[in-house]
Amino acid sequence: MSEDLFHGFRLGDLRVEPLKGQVTGPNGSRHMSPKAVEVLLRLARSPGDVVGRDTLLDDVWGSGQGSPEALGHAISALRYALDDHPTNPRYIQTLPKRGYRLLVEPGSLHEGTTGEANSADGNPHANARFFTELKRRGVVQTGLTYIVVGWLLLQVADVTFDQLMLPRWFGTFIIVLVIAGFPIALLLAWFIEIVEGRAVLDRRKGSKPPARMFSRPYAVILGALALASVGVFAYDHYIGLPDSEAAIRTEELVRTAEAAIEAEAPIEPSSIAVLRFLNIDGSEESEIFSTGLAEDVMNRLAKVPSLRVASRGDSFSLPQNASSGDVRKRLRVNYYLEGSIRLTDRLLRVVIHLINSETGFRVLSKSFSRDRTEFFEIQDEITNLTVANLRVALPSETQLVLKAPMENPSLDVYLLYRRGIEVLGRPMTAASLEEALGWFERSLRLDPDFAAAHAGICGAYAEGYREISDPQYIEQAETSCAVALDRNPNLEVVHLALGSLYAETGRDGDAERAFQRALEIDANSTEALRGLAEVHYLEGRLEEAEKMYRQAIGLKPGDWGTYNALGWFLFQTGRYDDAAEQYRKIIAMDSGNMQGYSDLGAALMLSGNFEEAVTAFLRANEIEPRRNTYSNLGLMYHYLGRTDEAVATLEKAIELSPQDHLVWGNLGDALAVTEKKEEAQAAFRKAEELAQVALGVNPVNAGALIDLAWIKAMLGKTEEAHRAIARAAEITPGDPYVYFINALIAVRSGDTAAARANLQAAIETGYPPKLIAAEPHLKLLRNEPWFSALTKQQVADNNPDG
Repeated sequence: MSEDLFHGFRLGDLRVEPLKGQVTGPNGSRHMSPKAVEVLLRLARSPGDVVGRDTLLDDVWGSGQGSPEALGHAISALRYALDDHPTNPRYIQTLPKRGYRLLVEPGSLHEGTTGEANSADGNPHANARFFTELKRRGVVQTGLTYIVVGWLLLQVADVTFDQLMLPRWFGTFIIVLVIAGFPIALLLAWFIEIVEGRAVLDRRKGSKPPARMFSRPYAVILGALALASVGVFAYDHYIGLPDSEAAIRTEELVRTAEAAIEAEAPIEPSSIAVLRFLNIDGSEESEIFSTGLAEDVMNRLAKVPSLRVASRGDSFSLPQNASSGDVRKRLRVNYYLEGSIRLTDRLLRVVIHLINSETGFRVLSKSFSRDRTEFFEIQDEITNLTVANLRVALPSETQLVLKAPMENPSLDVYLLYRRGIEVLGRPMTAASLEEALGWFERSLRLDPDFAAAHAGICGAYAEGYREISDPQYIEQAETSCAVALDRNPNLEVVHLALGSLYAETGRDGDAERAFQRALEIDANSTEALRGLAEVHYLEGRLEEAEKMYRQAIGLKPGDWGTYNALGWFLFQTGRYDDAAEQYRKIIAMDSGNMQGYSDLGAALMLSGNFEEAVTAFLRANEIEPRRNTYSNLGLMYHYLGRTDEAVATLEKAIELSPQDHLVWGNLGDALAVTEKKEEAQAAFRKAEELAQVALGVNPVNAGALIDLAWIKAMLGKTEEAHRAIARAAEITPGDPYVYFINALIAVRSGDTAAARANLQAAIETGYPPKLIAAEPHLKLLRNEPWFSALTKQQVADNNPDG
């Protein structure tokens, strides 16, 4: 069995596939990092035996190469993938100071299927007999007839329902009815036959006369539709059919977004996009390399003065072989570069085409055939040729800048690094973080001095902390960034990672210097501009911050991330309608952009457009479920009085990010208005614990202090709540949310005068009056004349035409 482990094995009811780095079980599939795979394989070779820590380190990392922290990290990743728990292990047992033991004997992937296979092999006519039985029972005829009848029913509904002025939900009902009735019809056809006008069980006694075979499909279809209608009605009553009105509102959001971008600046001649290169041989290695090649060429072109380059995310969102018209409309560039790549054991063959998006004609076509080791030289030549052929369109002062000091790793090292970068491009989860780190670590095993991989680890941990809130990530990021800076201080990616790390830990001055250094290396780095703008915002330098956000858009007008960053800034400064405009531009560029819908929902929420915000959040979760989207959606349900939906939605957010104090606090708020008071207090206690952890990482995190103040107030710790909100006010003076939370604390203390003064200040500094009017915790004030006058007058002032 041991020699077959690498090709896959079973652990209980789990299917383990080391080559794919994947574990599949009753709860779905999970990924394992490469190191975790190697540790599991080593344990699987000695099931039931204790494998010492030193043995695991030597066998997996190499003699003297590993560390106890790295081993612990791999074991934690394995427990996550196997859904195991250290205190009650089913698969991996920890023996303190000794090592680890695999508790389950690995089994063959083929166990349990042999009998079935032999049965099929022993009767080669089984499939033919089964198909004959399907025809005898009328299943084939019924299926074909049902498809025709169902299609006709849908066509009639589509043509007539609007003219008959039927409710919109009726169309959804017919669609679900037709879909649900199909499997019911097939089952009825198998079990039922029509005898003398009566439906009886089919007892398999020979063939049926043609008349009975002809009458069966129509009787079965009518019965199936009748049964399906009952089931659909029951489903709609207890669960609810998909909301057609919500789909219509989503379409309206997209149409509004498209209108918002129509007035964008005209396409400039000095703009270009690099599309994803076509992978000719279809191998995974070539796919990783072709993506990396296109992105590296894109980054080098971005260093050309006065040349605007579309972002990777937008360029790669287009399908391969997209028309020039689609490229021009979607990316708003005058030229674009496309190509193909073929990678063999010895040779690298690349073909490129530079195309004018207005005419569709090729400006340049070139092919390269080189040794695999010369891929960096090919990148240089592609960039130089592209710029040389754009001379007529670019300003006369344009020239290719000197390359910043670079690293030239081997192709194998580079491909492993690129795999990590590709994984980081996916939604951040604990599993994707582990996978990305695994690729970076494998790259460093081949080249321990590859600074870009060290920076990749640093950036991954910094981003992971923002999403997962694990303070250990910050320690790991600091270690990797220090190594990256020591290996090569002249790489842009090193300073970008440092800037992100410093920003997450409240070291604004260090973050500013890191992003400034990245801009010195690449003056057109939108990532550095956005990072620097965020630091300026945190320092209260709002005019400089906005200028830099808009400068980033000017450099890459097709980059949705630049619009998102500006939208975030406008959102944070209380300009919610302006923020919503930026987010609408994002979904106009890409109607499948989850982040655009999620952020648009947040802006609409603070503008008081609750129902429209719910639509945006629901659409975002359809595309890609995320913690912050579920959290905001739960908050909207809470404000709309839909408490059960609020609680269920917030629980989903906690499943995605159990270390997020804000989600636990929101859950406590939702439960507090129900009879589940003990559960509400438990949620607030968990939120308090996690908020303290966040402040341990960044003591000047004003948002966490504000959240903590309200959490403590809800736990009855009023004095501590006042201290926390006072500290937040020192860090961020004039913040409307500080006044709002102060008002909520005053209401809980029975100090109506203080609540009134703080609500007045909150509105004057930008807190939305509609949110104050809808806040459940201010319910006791709604009958106060001053409260109604305050919120309604402010709403009227903000909407003079309403």
